[in-house]
Amino acid sequence: MISTPEMLTGLVACILTLALYRFIRRGTGASAGRTSKDRLTRVKNASLVFSVCLCASLLSGGYWFFGFLFGWPGPGHDVWRMVISHNHIYTSPSEMPPSIVWLVVVRQGLAFFAAGVLLRLFWLYGKGILFSAKNVNCIRFLGYCLIVDWFINYQMQGLLQDMDLSTTPIFAGLFIIFFAWIMDEGRKIQEEQELTV
Repeated sequence: MISTPEMLTGLVACILTLALYRFIRRGTGASAGRTSKDRLTRVKNASLVFSVCLCASLLSGGYWFFGFLFGWPGPGHDVWRMVISHNHIYTSPSEMPPSIVWLVVVRQGLAFFAAGVLLRLFWLYGKGILFSAKNVNCIRFLGYCLIVDWFINYQMQGLLQDMDLSTTPIFAGLFIIFFAWIMDEGRKIQEEQELTV
């Protein structure tokens, strides 16, 4: 299963890759003949591709998580493994302390919920809704998910007395929240300009 930090880091990487691609295309003049309808169609197509990939990831991740919890067979009848840290790798929930099991369940629930919010964001993009309060709320929520996920992971590492953490998810979450705020302010400015015209 892709964890929340990995999923959101992948999202940020996709956005940065798209921005770089657009910068290069703008420099070559390739987008000069494009209409807004063409651009919107590209956004809708990209949203569809990301949604399909995310749904496939959710299905495989869900099977992995429930396979670990309930002892279902893995690919090739392998044993599922849950890696909490480098020194704590479990093959079944019965090997884990009960408090760690509950924190893992909460963390995976948060990851599934964040993936649902991400699907909603891509659904909005697919409908042609690019800059609305709903988009901003989805993006802001994803930033908060990263920060909450880090605190849950911090609790697990503390209970296992094996602090193997990075603060990158906190800074990435704060960056995403800041990005959502800028996007919201830009949206409000655009709405004010449309009202004054």
